[in-house]
Amino acid sequence: MECQDTIKSLKINFKKKINTVVLVVEGEEYEFDLFKQIFRNILHYQLVTKSRNKSEFKEYNEFVMCGNETSKIIIVNTKNSNIGSIEDDDNYRNELYKMLYEKYGLDIKNVPVYYVWDRDRGSNDAKMVKGLIMKLSNPYENENFENGLLLLSYPCCEAYTISNFEKNKIFLNENIKDYVKNKCYRISLINRYKIQTSVLEMLKNLEKLKIKEFNVDDMRDISIEAYEQEEKYYNKNNYYMLLSFISVIFLDLGIITFRE
Repeated sequence: MECQDTIKSLKINFKKKINTVVLVVEGEEYEFDLFKQIFRNILHYQLVTKSRNKSEFKEYNEFVMCGNETSKIIIVNTKNSNIGSIEDDDNYRNELYKMLYEKYGLDIKNVPVYYVWDRDRGSNDAKMVKGLIMKLSNPYENENFENGLLLLSYPCCEAYTISNFEKNKIFLNENIKDYVKNKCYRISLINRYKIQTSVLEMLKNLEKLKIKEFNVDDMRDISIEAYEQEEKYYNKNNYYMLLSFISVIFLDLGIITFRE
């Protein structure tokens, strides 16, 4: 894994055409605010959101950059925050997919889907988590399962927020949500430079987990190895090494790329 130390090794392709992308997120507030800041306020794409407790979709089109008119990010929830809801609750999922088709002509089978979830030991069974990592290994197509890539954050998506503001932050033996709040790491302060920093932090922390090769087209093996290393780390230390795979979305879509 070639890991540069500065964001000069990266570039943001602001007018990268991504067509329609679906993000299925665990939380109803934090993740929505995070991706609204990135995709609407920084990257200037069309944004559509629908949380599990809202009956209608909400559209954000006022900041769309010229050239991004055909690109759209749709952010939705499953029925509840338990990771099992990704493959359970067929009635809820079918109704959601029906709404997407009726309103946007969107067939969920024909667009990339990313599942953004926390590695929450308190509510998410380890066997189920690993099984879903293996099933959801490609945003476009999976063997014997629907399209989708599961991207975990250890221990939660606030690890991604920290990676925007701090370099070489490997572990945190305290409540991560309180830490982010006390440090005043507000989502509104995330900018184009910070999301590039978070890419480098993800790669460096993967190296700390002894994952030497990173290939965005081979996320299944990387995610499984990271999961196993993180579980070993937790069993020894009683907390996870900070790591979020959220940056994979930007690398996979070609929004952020490495300079030649």
